[in-house]
Amino acid sequence: MHQVIIAASLLLIASNSVAADPLLLTGQIKASSNQVFYAPKTNTWQVQVKWLKPEGDIVEKGDLVVVFDSGTIESNVEQDKVSLLSAKEQLQRLKNSGEHKELEASYQLKRASLLLEQARIDGAISVQYLSSYDYQKNQLGLEKAIITEAKQQQRLKQVKVSNLVAVNKQQLTVKKHQDTLIYHQEKLNNMSLYAQRSGSVIYGTHPWNGEKVFVGMTAQPAWKIAEVPSITGLYIEAWVHEVDISKLQQQQLADLTFDRYPDHQLTAKLTELSTQPEERKQWGNDVYFRAVFEFSDEENLILLPGMSAQIELQGVVNE
Repeated sequence: MHQVIIAASLLLIASNSVAADPLLLTGQIKASSNQVFYAPKTNTWQVQVKWLKPEGDIVEKGDLVVVFDSGTIESNVEQDKVSLLSAKEQLQRLKNSGEHKELEASYQLKRASLLLEQARIDGAISVQYLSSYDYQKNQLGLEKAIITEAKQQQRLKQVKVSNLVAVNKQQLTVKKHQDTLIYHQEKLNNMSLYAQRSGSVIYGTHPWNGEKVFVGMTAQPAWKIAEVPSITGLYIEAWVHEVDISKLQQQQLADLTFDRYPDHQLTAKLTELSTQPEERKQWGNDVYFRAVFEFSDEENLILLPGMSAQIELQGVVNE
Protein backbone atom coordinates (compact mmCIF):
# COMPACT_ATOMS: atom_id res chain seq x y z
CA MET A 1 0.00 0.00 0.00
CA HIS A 2 2.81 2.38 0.92
CA GLN A 3 4.61 1.52 -2.34
CA VAL A 4 1.49 2.45 -4.34
CA ILE A 5 1.25 5.83 -2.58
CA ILE A 6 4.95 6.56 -3.17
CA ALA A 7 4.68 5.62 -6.85
CA ALA A 8 1.62 7.83 -7.28
CA SER A 9 3.44 10.73 -5.63
CA LEU A 10 6.46 10.34 -7.88
CA LEU A 11 4.18 10.23 -10.92
CA LEU A 12 2.46 13.46 -9.80
CA ILE A 13 5.79 15.23 -9.28
CA ALA A 14 7.03 14.10 -12.68
CA SER A 15 3.88 15.34 -14.39
CA ASN A 16 4.17 18.75 -12.69
CA SER A 17 7.81 19.06 -13.77
CA VAL A 18 7.14 18.66 -17.48
CA ALA A 19 8.00 21.85 -19.33
CA ALA A 20 5.24 23.71 -21.09
CA ASP A 21 5.05 23.74 -24.87
CA PRO A 22 7.64 25.97 -26.57
CA LEU A 23 6.55 29.54 -27.31
CA LEU A 24 7.25 30.79 -30.84
CA LEU A 25 7.59 34.53 -31.43
CA THR A 26 8.21 36.50 -34.57
CA GLY A 27 10.60 39.39 -34.14
CA GLN A 28 12.46 41.96 -36.15
CA ILE A 29 16.02 43.22 -36.03
CA LYS A 30 16.24 46.72 -34.62
CA ALA A 31 19.14 49.10 -34.10
CA SER A 32 19.82 50.94 -30.87
CA SER A 33 20.53 54.13 -32.81
CA ASN A 34 18.35 55.19 -35.75
CA GLN A 35 17.78 58.26 -37.81
CA VAL A 36 14.02 58.39 -38.24
CA PHE A 37 12.30 60.44 -40.93
CA TYR A 38 8.86 61.74 -39.93
CA ALA A 39 6.14 63.42 -41.97
CA PRO A 40 6.43 67.19 -41.37
CA LYS A 41 3.76 69.51 -40.09
CA THR A 42 2.18 71.63 -42.84
CA ASN A 43 -0.76 73.99 -43.22
CA THR A 44 -2.91 71.00 -44.10
CA TRP A 45 -3.50 67.89 -41.99
CA GLN A 46 -1.93 65.60 -44.59
CA VAL A 47 1.16 65.65 -46.77
CA GLN A 48 1.95 63.48 -49.78
CA VAL A 49 5.11 61.42 -50.11
CA LYS A 50 6.53 62.57 -53.45
CA TRP A 51 9.74 60.53 -53.62
CA LEU A 52 11.52 57.86 -51.58
CA LYS A 53 14.95 56.32 -51.81
CA PRO A 54 14.36 52.63 -52.69
CA GLU A 55 14.11 50.47 -49.61
CA GLY A 56 17.28 48.55 -48.88
CA ASP A 57 19.52 50.99 -50.75
CA ILE A 58 22.62 52.12 -48.91
CA VAL A 59 22.86 55.87 -48.35
CA GLU A 60 25.79 58.01 -47.26
CA LYS A 61 25.66 61.06 -45.04
CA GLY A 62 24.07 63.92 -46.98
CA ASP A 63 22.12 61.73 -49.42
CA LEU A 64 18.48 62.58 -50.11
CA VAL A 65 16.11 60.03 -48.58
CA VAL A 66 12.55 61.43 -48.57
CA VAL A 67 10.81 64.22 -50.51
CA PHE A 68 7.30 65.43 -49.68
CA ASP A 69 5.00 67.40 -51.96
CA SER A 70 5.65 71.09 -51.31
CA GLY A 71 3.73 72.87 -54.05
CA THR A 72 1.96 75.44 -51.86
CA ILE A 73 5.04 76.03 -49.71
CA GLU A 74 7.18 76.70 -52.79
CA SER A 75 4.60 79.23 -53.94
CA ASN A 76 4.69 80.86 -50.51
CA VAL A 77 8.49 81.08 -50.62
CA GLU A 78 8.45 82.68 -54.06
CA GLN A 79 5.78 85.17 -52.96
CA ASP A 80 7.76 85.94 -49.81
CA LYS A 81 10.86 86.67 -51.89
CA VAL A 82 8.91 89.06 -54.11
CA SER A 83 7.33 90.78 -51.09
CA LEU A 84 10.70 91.08 -49.36
CA LEU A 85 12.34 92.54 -52.45
CA SER A 86 9.49 95.05 -52.84
CA ALA A 87 9.72 96.01 -49.15
CA LYS A 88 13.48 96.55 -49.41
CA GLU A 89 13.02 98.70 -52.52
CA GLN A 90 10.38 100.75 -50.70
CA LEU A 91 12.76 101.15 -47.75
CA GLN A 92 15.47 102.47 -50.04
CA ARG A 93 12.99 104.87 -51.68
CA LEU A 94 11.96 106.17 -48.25
CA LYS A 95 15.58 106.67 -47.27
CA ASN A 96 16.35 108.51 -50.50
CA SER A 97 13.20 110.61 -50.22
CA GLY A 98 13.91 111.34 -46.57
CA GLU A 99 17.46 112.44 -47.32
CA HIS A 100 16.17 114.73 -50.06
CA LYS A 101 13.52 116.26 -47.78
CA GLU A 102 16.02 116.72 -44.97
CA LEU A 103 18.50 118.33 -47.35
CA GLU A 104 15.80 120.67 -48.62
CA ALA A 105 14.72 121.57 -45.07
CA SER A 106 18.34 122.18 -44.04
CA TYR A 107 18.80 124.47 -47.04
CA GLN A 108 15.67 126.44 -46.18
CA LEU A 109 16.86 126.81 -42.57
CA LYS A 110 20.27 128.09 -43.66
CA ARG A 111 18.59 130.52 -46.05
CA ALA A 112 16.27 131.70 -43.27
CA SER A 113 19.25 132.11 -40.94
CA LEU A 114 21.09 134.24 -43.51
CA LEU A 115 18.01 136.36 -44.10
CA LEU A 116 17.66 136.75 -40.33
CA GLU A 117 21.24 137.99 -40.06
CA GLN A 118 20.58 140.48 -42.85
CA ALA A 119 17.33 141.59 -41.18
CA ARG A 120 19.16 142.09 -37.89
CA ILE A 121 21.71 144.33 -39.62
CA ASP A 122 18.95 146.38 -41.21
CA GLY A 123 16.99 146.49 -37.98
CA ALA A 124 20.00 147.74 -36.06
CA ILE A 125 20.14 150.97 -38.14
CA SER A 126 19.03 153.85 -35.97
CA VAL A 127 15.86 155.73 -36.81
CA GLN A 128 17.86 158.96 -37.03
CA TYR A 129 19.47 157.67 -40.22
CA LEU A 130 16.24 156.49 -41.83
CA SER A 131 12.82 157.71 -42.48
CA SER A 132 10.17 156.52 -40.07
CA TYR A 133 8.66 154.35 -42.82
CA ASP A 134 11.97 152.59 -43.64
CA TYR A 135 12.76 152.10 -39.97
CA GLN A 136 9.39 150.47 -39.29
CA LYS A 137 9.79 148.37 -42.42
CA ASN A 138 13.17 147.05 -41.19
CA GLN A 139 11.71 146.21 -37.77
CA LEU A 140 8.83 144.36 -39.34
CA GLY A 141 11.24 142.49 -41.64
CA LEU A 142 13.30 141.48 -38.60
CA GLU A 143 10.24 140.07 -36.82
CA LYS A 144 9.24 138.14 -39.94
CA ALA A 145 12.78 136.78 -40.36
CA ILE A 146 12.83 135.61 -36.72
CA ILE A 147 9.50 133.82 -37.18
CA THR A 148 10.56 132.33 -40.51
CA GLU A 149 13.84 131.03 -39.07
CA ALA A 150 11.99 129.47 -36.11
CA LYS A 151 9.51 127.81 -38.49
CA GLN A 152 12.34 126.38 -40.59
CA GLN A 153 14.01 124.98 -37.48
CA GLN A 154 10.74 123.31 -36.49
CA ARG A 155 10.20 122.06 -40.03
CA LEU A 156 13.67 120.47 -40.09
CA LYS A 157 12.93 118.69 -36.79
CA GLN A 158 9.60 117.43 -38.12
CA VAL A 159 11.21 116.19 -41.33
CA LYS A 160 13.84 114.26 -39.35
CA VAL A 161 11.22 112.70 -37.07
CA SER A 162 8.94 111.88 -39.99
CA ASN A 163 11.81 110.27 -41.90
CA LEU A 164 12.87 108.27 -38.85
CA VAL A 165 9.33 107.00 -38.23
CA ALA A 166 8.78 106.09 -41.89
CA VAL A 167 12.12 104.26 -42.13
CA ASN A 168 11.58 102.40 -38.85
CA LYS A 169 8.10 101.30 -39.92
CA GLN A 170 9.40 100.08 -43.25
CA GLN A 171 12.28 98.28 -41.56
CA LEU A 172 9.71 96.46 -39.44
CA THR A 173 7.86 95.53 -42.62
CA VAL A 174 11.10 94.22 -44.13
CA LYS A 175 11.80 92.24 -40.94
CA LYS A 176 8.29 90.76 -41.04
CA HIS A 177 8.79 89.59 -44.63
CA GLN A 178 12.23 88.22 -43.75
CA ASP A 179 10.80 86.24 -40.82
CA THR A 180 7.97 84.93 -42.98
CA LEU A 181 10.44 83.91 -45.70
CA ILE A 182 12.66 82.13 -43.14
CA TYR A 183 9.61 80.34 -41.71
CA HIS A 184 8.41 79.13 -45.10
CA GLN A 185 11.97 78.32 -46.21
CA GLU A 186 12.45 76.12 -43.14
CA LYS A 187 9.15 74.39 -43.89
CA LEU A 188 10.30 73.88 -47.47
CA ASN A 189 13.61 72.46 -46.24
CA ASN A 190 11.67 70.05 -44.04
CA MET A 191 9.99 68.68 -47.15
CA SER A 192 13.30 67.18 -48.27
CA LEU A 193 15.03 64.98 -45.70
CA TYR A 194 18.67 63.91 -45.88
CA ALA A 195 20.66 61.13 -44.26
CA GLN A 196 22.88 62.07 -41.36
CA ARG A 197 24.59 58.70 -41.27
CA SER A 198 25.49 55.82 -43.52
CA GLY A 199 23.17 52.85 -43.62
CA SER A 200 20.35 51.12 -45.44
CA VAL A 201 16.92 52.67 -45.93
CA ILE A 202 13.98 50.97 -44.22
CA TYR A 203 10.43 52.09 -44.93
CA GLY A 204 7.97 52.75 -42.14
CA THR A 205 4.49 51.28 -41.93
CA HIS A 206 1.05 52.82 -41.87
CA PRO A 207 0.06 53.15 -38.19
CA TRP A 208 -3.48 51.97 -38.89
CA ASN A 209 -3.22 49.07 -41.34
CA GLY A 210 0.46 48.12 -41.17
CA GLU A 211 0.94 48.75 -44.90
CA LYS A 212 4.44 49.73 -46.02
CA VAL A 213 4.95 53.38 -46.85
CA PHE A 214 4.97 54.01 -50.61
CA VAL A 215 5.43 56.91 -53.01
CA GLY A 216 2.17 58.78 -53.47
CA MET A 217 0.64 57.94 -50.10
CA THR A 218 -0.61 60.73 -47.86
CA ALA A 219 0.66 60.87 -44.30
CA GLN A 220 -0.25 62.82 -41.23
CA PRO A 221 2.33 64.84 -39.27
CA ALA A 222 4.71 62.76 -37.12
CA TRP A 223 4.07 59.51 -39.00
CA LYS A 224 7.28 57.53 -39.46
CA ILE A 225 8.06 57.40 -43.16
CA ALA A 226 11.47 55.77 -43.16
CA GLU A 227 14.59 55.26 -41.09
CA VAL A 228 18.29 54.74 -41.54
CA PRO A 229 19.42 52.55 -38.65
CA SER A 230 22.90 52.02 -37.35
CA ILE A 231 24.45 48.67 -38.23
CA THR A 232 25.82 48.31 -34.71
CA GLY A 233 23.99 47.64 -31.47
CA LEU A 234 21.44 45.32 -33.08
CA TYR A 235 18.73 43.59 -31.08
CA ILE A 236 15.48 41.70 -31.66
CA GLU A 237 12.12 43.29 -30.92
CA ALA A 238 9.09 41.03 -30.52
CA TRP A 239 5.53 41.55 -29.33
CA VAL A 240 4.03 39.02 -26.95
CA HIS A 241 0.28 38.46 -26.66
CA GLU A 242 -1.14 39.05 -23.21
CA VAL A 243 -2.11 35.39 -22.82
CA ASP A 244 1.54 34.33 -23.28
CA ILE A 245 3.23 36.93 -21.11
CA SER A 246 3.34 34.59 -18.11
CA LYS A 247 5.60 32.25 -20.09
CA LEU A 248 8.43 34.78 -20.21
CA GLN A 249 11.05 35.61 -17.60
CA GLN A 250 13.89 38.13 -17.59
CA GLN A 251 17.22 36.70 -18.78
CA GLN A 252 15.40 33.75 -20.31
CA LEU A 253 17.33 32.07 -23.15
CA ALA A 254 15.82 31.29 -26.52
CA ASP A 255 16.75 29.77 -29.86
CA LEU A 256 17.04 32.43 -32.56
CA THR A 257 16.75 31.85 -36.30
CA PHE A 258 16.74 34.52 -38.99
CA ASP A 259 14.48 34.11 -42.00
CA ARG A 260 17.43 34.86 -44.26
CA TYR A 261 19.60 32.22 -42.60
CA PRO A 262 17.26 29.33 -41.70
CA ASP A 263 20.16 26.89 -41.25
CA HIS A 264 21.95 29.03 -38.67
CA GLN A 265 20.69 28.97 -35.11
CA LEU A 266 21.85 31.50 -32.50
CA THR A 267 21.09 32.00 -28.85
CA ALA A 268 19.15 35.03 -27.68
CA LYS A 269 18.45 36.32 -24.19
CA LEU A 270 15.39 38.24 -23.00
CA THR A 271 16.77 41.49 -21.56
CA GLU A 272 13.73 43.75 -21.49
CA LEU A 273 10.02 43.12 -21.04
CA SER A 274 7.51 45.94 -20.87
CA THR A 275 5.15 46.09 -17.93
CA GLN A 276 2.41 47.97 -19.76
CA PRO A 277 0.60 46.36 -22.71
CA GLU A 278 -0.02 48.24 -25.94
CA GLU A 279 -2.60 47.92 -28.66
CA ARG A 280 -1.39 46.90 -32.10
CA LYS A 281 -4.19 48.18 -34.29
CA GLN A 282 -3.11 46.23 -37.34
CA TRP A 283 -3.42 43.00 -35.32
CA GLY A 284 -6.87 43.58 -33.89
CA ASN A 285 -8.13 44.71 -30.52
CA ASP A 286 -5.87 42.54 -28.35
CA VAL A 287 -2.95 43.96 -26.41
CA TYR A 288 0.72 42.98 -26.55
CA PHE A 289 3.86 43.40 -24.48
CA ARG A 290 7.13 44.56 -26.03
CA ALA A 291 10.04 42.17 -25.54
CA VAL A 292 13.69 42.85 -26.35
CA PHE A 293 16.20 40.06 -26.97
CA GLU A 294 19.93 40.48 -27.22
CA PHE A 295 22.05 38.09 -29.24
CA SER A 296 25.63 37.45 -30.20
CA ASP A 297 26.38 36.93 -33.88
CA GLU A 298 29.26 34.50 -33.50
CA GLU A 299 28.93 33.39 -37.14
CA ASN A 300 29.33 36.95 -38.49
CA LEU A 301 26.16 36.83 -40.55
CA ILE A 302 25.21 39.81 -42.69
CA LEU A 303 22.38 41.24 -40.60
CA LEU A 304 20.51 44.45 -41.24
CA PRO A 305 17.74 46.18 -39.31
CA GLY A 306 14.32 45.20 -40.58
CA MET A 307 15.14 41.52 -41.10
CA SER A 308 12.68 39.07 -39.58
CA ALA A 309 13.59 36.45 -37.01
CA GLN A 310 11.94 33.56 -35.21
CA ILE A 311 12.41 33.15 -31.49
CA GLU A 312 11.68 29.83 -29.78
CA LEU A 313 11.44 29.86 -26.00
CA GLN A 314 11.06 26.77 -23.92
CA GLY A 315 7.98 27.26 -21.75
CA VAL A 316 8.46 28.12 -18.11
CA VAL A 317 8.65 24.94 -16.03
CA ASN A 318 5.66 24.44 -13.73
CA GLU A 319 6.74 23.72 -10.20
